[in-house]
Parts: sequence; C-alpha cells; structure tokens
Amino acid sequence: MMRKLIWMLLIGSLVAALSACGSEPAGNPVQADDPVPADGAVLVEIVSLDHAPIRPAVQDVLAVAAEFGDKVTAQTYTFGTPEGDAFATAHDLTEHTPLAIFVNGEMEFEVDGRSVTFYSFPQGEGTGIVAEGVWTMADFRAVLAQETE
Repeated sequence: MMRKLIWMLLIGSLVAALSACGSEPAGNPVQADDPVPADGAVLVEIVSLDHAPIRPAVQDVLAVAAEFGDKVTAQTYTFGTPEGDAFATAHDLTEHTPLAIFVNGEMEFEVDGRSVTFYSFPQGEGTGIVAEGVWTMADFRAVLAQETE
C-alpha cells in the first residue's frame, strides 16, 4: 500500500512537471506582433523556450527593460511558434537555446572590459540540465544604459 502511494506521488509530480513545460503563453506584456519601436528607442528582442524554469528570467529581462521607459521597446518570441522559429532562423540560433537576448540586433557586448553574450540563463540561474550563461542582469542593465545614452 505504501509503495503504491509513493508511486502515485512520483507519477503525479512527473505529470505536473511536464505540464509546466507546455505551450501556454509566458504572460509577457509585449508580443512579437507589436509595433516597431519609436525613432531612437533601443529594441530588445527576447527569444526563449516557453518552459517554467525560463519564464522568471524572461520576466526579469522585461523588468529591466521597463526601467528605461520609452527609451527601450521589448519584443518577445517563443521557440516553437512560427514567429519565434523565423526569428531564430534569421539570427542563426540552431542549438537548443533556453534564452537569447538581442539589443538592437546584437547579442554580444563589451561590459567593464569583458565580452558578454546574452545567451542562456543569467549567472546563478541555470538548471541541472542547462548551464547558466556568462552574463548578469547588471550586465544587461549596463548595456541598456550605454545604448540609451
């Protein structure tokens, strides 16, 4: 009886975890079909998998972009959608990519004398399956600050 209960709990946990990786929208406030940014605004384009572990990182990126008001426009794309796949193809993203961020079409920047690529999870936020990237939200904020000057 106890063994059966344990198996039921394990299966239930597995089902819940898998359903979190479904295709429900991440709830991002700006979607790919929104208008192009106003003249002079910095364009931040985020393409990501719509999986539970990635959504908080996307929300954090959007929150940092929002700190810059109308100087920054953010657009999101989701892998596995026609728009997201077209964006990925146009930017040569061919590997399994949890998250990639482009600022005015670029993903690599110089921050405090080092090269930073906004690819994969921010430092400290990787998972056991996907490694973290080599960037931080402070790096992202610094790039937006220099791009909006």
